[in-house]
Amino acid sequence: MTRGREPAVGLRPDGRGSTQRLAELAGDRPAGSIAEVVERLAAIRDHAVSTSLLGEGDGIASFSTLYHIITRRIGEMAEGGEFRSTDFLVRLDIEFAERYFQALRSYARDLSSPPRVWRVLFDNRSDPHVAPVNFAVAGVNAHINFDLSCALIATWRHIAPDGEGEDGAQFHDYRLVNEVFEAEMDPLREDLDSLLSAGPDGAIWDRAANWMADLVIRFTRDLAWNEADRVWGLGATPEVCAASEERLDVMAAFVGERLLRNPLPV
Repeated sequence: MTRGREPAVGLRPDGRGSTQRLAELAGDRPAGSIAEVVERLAAIRDHAVSTSLLGEGDGIASFSTLYHIITRRIGEMAEGGEFRSTDFLVRLDIEFAERYFQALRSYARDLSSPPRVWRVLFDNRSDPHVAPVNFAVAGVNAHINFDLSCALIATWRHIAPDGEGEDGAQFHDYRLVNEVFEAEMDPLREDLDSLLSAGPDGAIWDRAANWMADLVIRFTRDLAWNEADRVWGLGATPEVCAASEERLDVMAAFVGERLLRNPLPV
């Protein structure tokens, strides 16, 4: 989605903050730990903020801010022994982040090369008509509705499913991450100037928006798990994985375009 114009990267007049620098900050290999993921996300956020005309309202900065906070909390939980299958959850977090980092690297090489759903965010990151919260939600849409099931497959290639489905430790930990979103999304929406967070804290419209956001996160993350389970059951061959990614990319890009083209007060 370019709205009839070339993609804009929203740079200050001195030309710093190119997509190439953001790709460098994403690293040239997968992160080795959640702490390293957190470090890269902070660097990407800070660079996007400091070099974009929109500052903290930049699309990449807005999403990376949210992603950094969520990931930092997950890392704290892992270090505190709050997960039943820590190796699985840590590996999933790293594989998940690598999808975002790879999208940034691809965009630096060729603006048309990343998945469509990520191009929706990257191409329009400097649009002043889009609220920061909508940029952040568009990034969450790309990362959960497109990347998450693929990250699960990549994780299971290293740490096989525990075979217990929704009764297993892996699914328990996967679902536990929902609580991180629930705890962090309300203050994040306020920081990102969500329209429905305006006014007194705990207003009915604010509570309704929080309830809806929690419901959507749980629903979409469950869908991602189900898709990964389906693909894994079919053997997770390159052909099966490619077909799944293509279908998810089309659907997620459709949602992302509408989040930015006709923003809802989220």
